[in-house]
This record gives sequence, C-alpha cells and structure tokens, in this order.
Amino acid sequence: MSVQLSFPSNALFVGHKNPDTDCTCSAIAAANLWGGTPIVQGELNPETEFVLKHFNVEKPAFEDNFAGKDVVIVDHNQTTQSAASVVEANILSIIDHHAVQDNFFFQKGPIHIDMRTVASCCTIIADYYADMNVEITAQMAGVMLGGILSDTLGLTVPHTTDIDREVAAKLAKIAGVEDIEAFAQEMLIAKSDLSKYTAAEILNLDYKDFIFGDIKIGFGVCESLLIDKVIAKHDEITAAMQENKKNGYEAIFFAYVDLTTNNSVVIGADDADYAVLEKAFGIAKGDLGVSLEGKISRKNDFIPPVSAHYNS
Repeated sequence: MSVQLSFPSNALFVGHKNPDTDCTCSAIAAANLWGGTPIVQGELNPETEFVLKHFNVEKPAFEDNFAGKDVVIVDHNQTTQSAASVVEANILSIIDHHAVQDNFFFQKGPIHIDMRTVASCCTIIADYYADMNVEITAQMAGVMLGGILSDTLGLTVPHTTDIDREVAAKLAKIAGVEDIEAFAQEMLIAKSDLSKYTAAEILNLDYKDFIFGDIKIGFGVCESLLIDKVIAKHDEITAAMQENKKNGYEAIFFAYVDLTTNNSVVIGADDADYAVLEKAFGIAKGDLGVSLEGKISRKNDFIPPVSAHYNS
C-alpha cells in the first residue's frame, strides 16, 4: 500500500536554533509543499538573508513556544538543538540528514522519520516534490538550491553525494541559475561579511549543543573567505566561550574554517578544553589552536572524534 505523506494545515515546519541556510530553506520549501508555516528559532545569518532576498522569498516567522502544537522537525534530530518547549509538541515527523545521537526527539506515539545519507536536508525536500509530482516554482527551486549549496560549500565538501549534485543541477535550471559555481561564490561572499557582528554573536551564529551521557558541550563554527578578520577577534571570542561555559557546559569549542584553503583551526575555552581536543584529534595545540588540514565539517570532521572521546 502506498500512502502519500501529508500533514495538517496548522503544522509548523521547524529548523534548529541558530538557523543556517539549509534548515531555513528546508522549512520554507517543506511548508510550501505540504501547507503549514515555516519557523525559525533565531536570527538569520547573512548568507540566508542573501538567498531569500535573491529569490524574493519572505523570511519565516520566529517562534520558540511549541507546546501542544503540531510540529515537523527539519534538519536536526536532537532536542538540544531546539527550544525546550519542543518536547511538549506533537512531533509529526523528522526529516533530516544528521547522525542520530543522544537526546533524540522520541514521542509516545508513532512518528514519521526520514533520515538520509545526503549532504543537505533541502535535497530530501526536493525529492518529495518529485515523489508527490508537485511542480517546483522558481522561488522554491532557488531556496532549496541555496540550502544545498550552503551545506556542501558549493558542492565541494567530501560528503557531497551524487544525489545532491543531480538535485542541485535540476533546481538551478528551474531557478534560472546558469552558473552554480558563481552563485555559490556569491553566497560565500555574503556569508563572509561578519563586520556587523560582535565576537559573542559570531560564536553563536552557527552554534550547536551536544550531549554525551551527562556531559554537555557547545560547538560553534565560522566558515569565511575572510577568516583572518574573525581570528582578529580571537581574544573576545575566547572570552565569550568562557562565559558560555559557565552555563552548565563541560566544554565549549569553536572552529575557524578558512574557505580559501579548506583548512580549520579548532579552539577551546580553556586548557581543559584544549586537552580534550588534543586527545580527540591526536594533534598538539599550536599558537592558535588545533590545526586540521582539509577538515571543514562539524558534522563529519569535528564532532565524530569529540564524540568518540566522550563516549570512550
């Protein structure tokens, strides 16, 4: 028996806290497909704002009170990455592309779960349009293309799949994007302009909590073509990390990701955090932090070694 997936018209499509382009665009495209309302749990970053403006798509509403509401979770699967009230929501579905770890969105009743080994949640949402034989407008093609290009850094990261590439090509044609590489570069330029943000805001722009047993850590990432301008605020960023650590964290980590070299430097809030990084990655701390050549992904490069350390 084949049953087409559907959701009630009052459903909220919710991406994670500190929203990035993929989670925001996934929520927008999913709400457009199934009906309902896309939601963001924080301020949009410059890259996301660029994509929405480019394709003339309205910014989703902010919401962090989900108690008693019908919710579809996109681009995450851990309660630590949503507002606390999400555990009181009626979660209808989880559509995601991340590994399952602690604090999964468990529900008392049945729940629809679709988790695929692709590099972007927007890739999955685009596939639902095809499965349901729903025409993709130029606007929706644009936002989903933006989500894919954001999470794959323009289809260049190693975990980009052939499915991501095929879907991106189809969406680009519909959206009228003739040069995917050039558009991805425009997105990266927009993403790199962090001049209006304080060090604390930069720390939290792309920041996620992770829990391993009874240990909670925070891990922020900054991907930029102008990473030296971010590193210039290193002392202030470290101070912000130390302040965050007071809120029940075992450790706070942050990665400077240089998009011109595809190398990263991961830092900690203090000596104890650096000791964890050295053990997890098997690399001694340098002048700035732990340098990782060719490593740029929190999901694939940073969290697995840290998770293995805390779960050992």
